[in-house]
Amino acid sequence: MEVLSRTNLVAMAKVAIRSRERQAVVRPYAGMLLLQTLRWRDEIRDPGDLAHLVPAVPLSDRERRLAEVLVREMIGVDDSVDHDRYAHALEQLVDAVVAGDESAEPPQPEPAVDLMTALQQSVEEARFFRLRQQQCGRAAVTLLQKESKSGKASV
Repeated sequence: MEVLSRTNLVAMAKVAIRSRERQAVVRPYAGMLLLQTLRWRDEIRDPGDLAHLVPAVPLSDRERRLAEVLVREMIGVDDSVDHDRYAHALEQLVDAVVAGDESAEPPQPEPAVDLMTALQQSVEEARFFRLRQQQCGRAAVTLLQKESKSGKASV
């Protein structure tokens, strides 16, 4: 692990998962080795085969600019609060069935959302959180400066 960290390299591996052999990359992460599976060359389709499945939807300049703003604003966002809603709902359904709840039904899919509205909302939320982060940072610096001037600095 130390050598991989120091050389900024990864190791290639072959592992068996569910009776299938997979290629994998082993890399250092947070003081541990992380295994990330890869696809075999024959499992990756030529994008030309898929072109007919992607509808040609024109993208306006406004939509493109808004998407660029969102990407810039989302840099460094903490995703630790995000979770797999499908897996959670499935787990609840299995628990209900195991407990004998015959009325347990799978969750209904969420209604479709307007992508432009969702994109605008994401940009606004990212800007708000970045601004709050900057304000909190400035407030902490100001507080430390006041403490150091008064001789109460704890740093």
